[in-house]
Amino acid sequence: MRQILRKIASICVPIAVYILIWQLLSMLVGSRLLLLPSPLDTLRSMKEIVLSENGWKSVGMTVLRIIGGYGLGCAVGVALAALTAHFRTCDWLLKPLRSLIKTTPITSFALILLVSVVSGFVPVIVAMIVVIPMIWQTTEEAIKNRSAQLSEMAAIYLSPWKKFRYVTLPQVLPQFFASASTALGFAWKAVITAEILALPRLGIGRQMQFHKIHVEIPELFAWTLLVILLSVIMEYTFRLVLKKARRKYD
Repeated sequence: MRQILRKIASICVPIAVYILIWQLLSMLVGSRLLLLPSPLDTLRSMKEIVLSENGWKSVGMTVLRIIGGYGLGCAVGVALAALTAHFRTCDWLLKPLRSLIKTTPITSFALILLVSVVSGFVPVIVAMIVVIPMIWQTTEEAIKNRSAQLSEMAAIYLSPWKKFRYVTLPQVLPQFFASASTALGFAWKAVITAEILALPRLGIGRQMQFHKIHVEIPELFAWTLLVILLSVIMEYTFRLVLKKARRKYD
């Protein structure tokens, strides 16, 4: 019981301190909402967003884009990792591409895609591009660092499927899961950034840009806070799923 209370306190106390600092700063600034809205003003705006149909539609579309881009990024990243880990020619040809993707800013990808891609799909593709190199690199390293002796023994006594299921997967998945968990946070940032630039019909990024243009700062803060909360909830849920999957292959 004490451990649970300590855990709750370790989460709640810092949050309370940050809210208090936020409130004090807001009071120092004064009642001019254009500079820094108070926590209460932000919560009121968030309540309006949560209760509005357009707000939920925007949240739903953004979450769908994140799931789509993240899923595609993971799938393509694993496929490229398998190619570059097993074939030297692929490694030689594709490694410069990975470096190029990693160093190119998200905004550049979004703006280039806007020329030829429907605005609603731009955030999905941008998220996929951001996720690919993260999954690709760590999965490739995991494949290359497998135990050679264990793989040789498995090839003698096990069928190819059983070798993959009981020998390869347990060695590769821990690193894949670690990079996949990190990549989800980057997918969130990529989608929101791309939505702000692409301005699809529905999306959190569009709403943030709208309120920024109209200088509605409490609403902008409310959307930002909502993004943070949704991201934390999604990442926590994803980690629970990963833990269950890990137990299955341990």
